[in-house]
Amino acid sequence: MYEDPDSQHLLCYLVTEEKGSGERCFRVYVANGKEIGVIRRIPPSNKLVKHTWRIDQPGHPEIVGRNEWISGGAKRIADRAAGKVVSEALNSLPHILPAGENTASGDSGSQRRSRQLEWWSGGELVMVSQSIKMLKVKADWLDRRLAFAFAVIGDS
Repeated sequence: MYEDPDSQHLLCYLVTEEKGSGERCFRVYVANGKEIGVIRRIPPSNKLVKHTWRIDQPGHPEIVGRNEWISGGAKRIADRAAGKVVSEALNSLPHILPAGENTASGDSGSQRRSRQLEWWSGGELVMVSQSIKMLKVKADWLDRRLAFAFAVIGDS
């Protein structure tokens, strides 16, 4: 990845490693060859769940990227579930919402929204991502180049 449109100033680059367990590691380096972190894609433990992500940044605790529905503790999960129930109830009332509108995303109800991840380190929300469409860094200490690298990799 480059800082400038003419590709003259290297921001960072990735080196991919495959592990025997199915885990993929993406080592992130700056122009002088110094490693600034590792992004890991962890395969699912079973067919019912999707893969998860980890970011290792030297000098900081591990950052875990999880689906928004299962991150943040029991109260947050319950709050999101309650919000989803209300949203679905409103969507099922055609006389309140015009045809084709959806309270959850604002667009056609038949379109699926990209998976949103919440990235946590300990009890701190570090980043929120939705595929490569949206990345919001919440923690000042996160090296933004690692967030950019994740956007290049994508949530596949």
